[in-house]
Amino acid sequence: MTSTLHTNFVGVDMPSPFMLASAPPSASPQSVARAFEMGWGGAMMKTIQYTPRFIKQNVNPRINAVKWGKQIVGFTNFEIGSQKTIEQWADSIRWLKERYPEHGVFVSLMHTDVLVEEEWKELTRIFDQAGADGFELNLSCSHGQAESGCGAVLGADPEMIKMVVGWVKSQTNKPVVPKLTALTVDLPTRGRAAKEAGASAISAINTISSLPGIDLDTFRPVNAVDGMSAFQGSSGRMLKPIALRSVAQLAAATDLPISATGGCYSWKDAAEFIAAGAQTVQVCSAIMEYGYGIIEKLNSGLLQYMEEKGFETIEDFRGKTLPYITQQIKLSRDYRLYASVDETTCVGCGRCVPSCADNGFGAMKIVDGKAVNDKNICDGCGLCSQICPTGSIQMKRK
Repeated sequence: MTSTLHTNFVGVDMPSPFMLASAPPSASPQSVARAFEMGWGGAMMKTIQYTPRFIKQNVNPRINAVKWGKQIVGFTNFEIGSQKTIEQWADSIRWLKERYPEHGVFVSLMHTDVLVEEEWKELTRIFDQAGADGFELNLSCSHGQAESGCGAVLGADPEMIKMVVGWVKSQTNKPVVPKLTALTVDLPTRGRAAKEAGASAISAINTISSLPGIDLDTFRPVNAVDGMSAFQGSSGRMLKPIALRSVAQLAAATDLPISATGGCYSWKDAAEFIAAGAQTVQVCSAIMEYGYGIIEKLNSGLLQYMEEKGFETIEDFRGKTLPYITQQIKLSRDYRLYASVDETTCVGCGRCVPSCADNGFGAMKIVDGKAVNDKNICDGCGLCSQICPTGSIQMKRK
């Protein structure tokens, strides 16, 4: 069987399910063109806002790397939307679609400080005529614009979601894809509101509002702009569990195609998003760290996985995980495990002992230089197996 990465997302054909997220990597048509040449399937262009009121000046610095030790696990930022004018973007969309008709080019729209119906409609008409393949609606920005009542604030309100999606739908026959926020306790309801209003698909998720750190010498927050800071949007690896949950929830609740974004760094991340219901996978932070060139490993890795599993297209395994997700209260209480230590690989480091003792049970001990678990005391929580540096502890059925 020959596998293919060819993807049809809301009627738009693309050579790969990997897309540039609406972020710095999609800020210029020339850069996006270069990404397409390297193998990216499509792009959600940098967010466009109504020009007359939109403040066009970014601050310095505005991007901060969040590190665990020396490893970058993500970024925080308070970057604003695109600084290009509406006219410049309309020309850019025409330019891209003329040269790359086989790639998906979606515009991303968001309002500024005032929610004006005609502004949404006007922008929709302009970019529909410019040849955009569809519209991603940024109802999820967690910083900056959320402070003025748009972004994530708008996307947390089902009625507002319906209203804005309806405005855009009234001006175009092209796909409308609201980008929803994870900053809500009931994301499925927001997804169903989008579907009810006529959304063709849903993007999820955007950044999460955060305060990345504090300089304990000056007590200034990070990033500091001339000594002051603000809450920032977090992205990257640290968001993946939240994004994966959100994609699964929205796919199950709406049965709409999902464009996943949030923490994709590898083909395996992408495959997990697809298994959770995604049809395309957007990437930002990984590009910010490694550049567009990561697409070679993303495409080749995903294709190899599909060939090994016998999947012809991503549709063959899209959503396969959803039947295995249920409510926590419905999980079996009869399925009992215990920690089993492999003495041949255990180095007797002792990390499991205080971890077990100080988190409720005290089943682990070091005897003759090896970890030993008291099966009668062990509650099967799995913590010791997760912190063991040599992988010597496995959970087994009682």
